[in-house]
Amino acid sequence: MIAALRIPRISLVATLGAALLLALLIGAGPADAKAGKPRLKVTSTSNPPPTVEAGERVRIEATVANRGRKAAPAQLKLLAEMPNDGVKRLKRRRSKRIQPGSELTTGLRFRVPAELVPPDSTGAPANVAGYPLEVCVRKRGPGSRFRCKGLRRPLKVEGEIGLPAGYSAGSRSLDDPLFPQVGNGGYDVSGYDISLDYDPSRNRFKAGTHTKITAVAKKNLSRFSLDFQRLDVSAVKVNGAPAGFSQVAATPPLGGAANTTQLRKLVIDPGSGIDSGTEFTARVAYSGTPKEMVDADGSSEGWVRACLGVPSTLTCDGAFVVNEPNGAQTWFPSNNHPSDKATIDTEITVPAGYTAIGVGELLSNNASGDGSRTWSWTEDDPTATYLTTATVGDFIFTEATMTETGTGLELPVYEAIDSDATIVQQNSINTSLDRAPSMINFLAGLYGPYPFDSTGAVVDQVPTLGYALEVQTKPHFATLSVPVNTLLHEHAHQWFGNAVSPATWLEIWHNEGWAEWSTWYWDSETNGDADSPADIFASEYDGASASEWETPPATLDGDPAKLFDEFAVYVRSAMTLEAYREIVGDSKFFDFARTLQTRYSGGDVSTAQVIDTAKEISDFSGPELQLLDDFFQQWLYGTVKPTILPPDFPA
Repeated sequence: MIAALRIPRISLVATLGAALLLALLIGAGPADAKAGKPRLKVTSTSNPPPTVEAGERVRIEATVANRGRKAAPAQLKLLAEMPNDGVKRLKRRRSKRIQPGSELTTGLRFRVPAELVPPDSTGAPANVAGYPLEVCVRKRGPGSRFRCKGLRRPLKVEGEIGLPAGYSAGSRSLDDPLFPQVGNGGYDVSGYDISLDYDPSRNRFKAGTHTKITAVAKKNLSRFSLDFQRLDVSAVKVNGAPAGFSQVAATPPLGGAANTTQLRKLVIDPGSGIDSGTEFTARVAYSGTPKEMVDADGSSEGWVRACLGVPSTLTCDGAFVVNEPNGAQTWFPSNNHPSDKATIDTEITVPAGYTAIGVGELLSNNASGDGSRTWSWTEDDPTATYLTTATVGDFIFTEATMTETGTGLELPVYEAIDSDATIVQQNSINTSLDRAPSMINFLAGLYGPYPFDSTGAVVDQVPTLGYALEVQTKPHFATLSVPVNTLLHEHAHQWFGNAVSPATWLEIWHNEGWAEWSTWYWDSETNGDADSPADIFASEYDGASASEWETPPATLDGDPAKLFDEFAVYVRSAMTLEAYREIVGDSKFFDFARTLQTRYSGGDVSTAQVIDTAKEISDFSGPELQLLDDFFQQWLYGTVKPTILPPDFPA
């Protein structure tokens, strides 16, 4: 049971020990040539989230106006009033100068310390503690008095009752630079066992639907959370015992298009502490209508209904399930970040006549007496949540095999094509898909053995999407055509993106750069295109506009709406790889690619690790090595057209 601890609001100006959590102390900078003094005032502030936990990151914004006649830089300080009326400084930061007649809106992000959860009368942590907030600024610089503005909402910090010292909640974020709302600290997932009972006609998960998560605690856990959207949770068990739970909004709000879906969390109270290093299970039972997610760029993902027609006469035959970046939480609870990969078992019960697709290999396809059929799939290779699927539809489903020539292994091939495809469309699709084995062997010759135990494809008709995604082992296509270049691109992702996943979403450049470059190279070497990757590099370098160079691939300006920026993420990233190839030559370039696979396959890679590996493989030293480092800084982090080119390096 959660109860609020009420703390009376008092003046923060009267005494040094007055109640405040947050203050911005702004001091004047060096004197300038103009007469007069700064006159600083806090004009507006943001509010904290409704509730937070110790360890969670919080951002408060304040607008400070300078109504004086002299510029002054701002020195920001975060202060917190402790339960005994003492003041604790949380953080401080110096801002840029505020000119006379100007305003500065600035933010200070801080992690809520554990001591902000005060003990109750029994010595155990209280459930919720509320702290009034104020933002203060020194009116005329150092030594002058404060001017303060109170926030409308106090900061409410959650704790847990009855647990021994040393146990705390896992963070509700993995601090992804683009999506700080996703991921959960405190544990690592080793496996998901997903069981869906799905009614396609009503687009509804029936009672009996559940997901079992197996994880290892990274700290002494008193509480933990999972990424999960608005489905009806009926029960949660931790290690087989009933657990408390609540469904809350993830913070901060995810900006972007007006209808962007705001992310949510399932917060679980196990009832007893989970010791660091121990394995535990969480079983979540749920039902309801899964809904697609609208991303910051306005596109859709997640559990997307496969429908044709106009809204008044829609015909829907199931769901097309593609999850990049966050859509997995529309249909199963998870630690929804690509850095926490796990094995996936997917069991999907659907009416007879429907096909249900999961990642990995098909274990069984069993009919039951009630007219339903259960499709069971298993993927024992580590899988990022965004690469999972549970696509359901009326498909032409086939099973075959292919031989990987480098290893001699026989790989199962699973293909599903929308049954509404005409004979002409089916023939065209199959002509493309028949080339997949040769594509996989081509890529294996470049990057090393195919990283998984099966392959395949799903081709559906979903007019609201119209894109393809590199679902692990089964690329998904949302139109009744499969362009061969797109097919090659998605299979290249099985190495880069799927086997070697992004450490954060800012490594999307690495996923898409390799897949795009692979398409250029395959198209030139095998598909008869006269333009080589070097030709494409030269054409794009000369033809790209100045504005296209403004977005760095490795930062994306911190904007999640730019996750799929065509030039920055796809073209410029592939150009970076091609330039490196021209700098070091084919032998070292493909050694670089294979080294990334051997070192990071089954896990994830950061941009810094990619650059370090490229520098290592180059065998450069001294000025050449420094020039190579500068090359990567310009091409991945620069906001203008890069000037370091392959001819700048010794032949």
